[in-house]
Amino acid sequence: MMHDRLNLMEISYVKSRYLREVCARYGTFLMIVVMVIGLLCAGCTSPKSSPSLPGAPATTAAPTPWTGSWDSDWGIMEFTQTGDKVTGTYTHDNGKIEGTVSGNTLTATWSESPTYKPPKDAGDVVITIAADGKSFSGNWRYGSGSGKWDGAWEATRK
Repeated sequence: MMHDRLNLMEISYVKSRYLREVCARYGTFLMIVVMVIGLLCAGCTSPKSSPSLPGAPATTAAPTPWTGSWDSDWGIMEFTQTGDKVTGTYTHDNGKIEGTVSGNTLTATWSESPTYKPPKDAGDVVITIAADGKSFSGNWRYGSGSGKWDGAWEATRK
């Protein structure tokens, strides 16, 4: 342990002696430039994260809990979430879903062949994802508006 401390002290002495020589030979400005470059490069060596300034907002990817495959009442569903927008397909009548996420709820429009239009082949759907992200449940209706819900829509993540 004592031997390690001596080596660190020797290294520190050599570094400080070298910096004094650089300063004497090339001036203080060059030494500051070298130190700044060294500090910038030191942050580049960690592949796990980059340094952030205190008070700066963290830059993390927005979660996309709806993205993935789901086993639903209407067949296999494939959802893709980009920001607060969700698009998807499902096997029953070549169905499609398109909507917007707010919190853990997706408010969307479903549509199916042959026409993909209301009142018989399209309507509203509002579904809520479970806290664990492994299932969702909600309701659907023909057409759009404030009418009664025609049925439930449930799924589990595949």
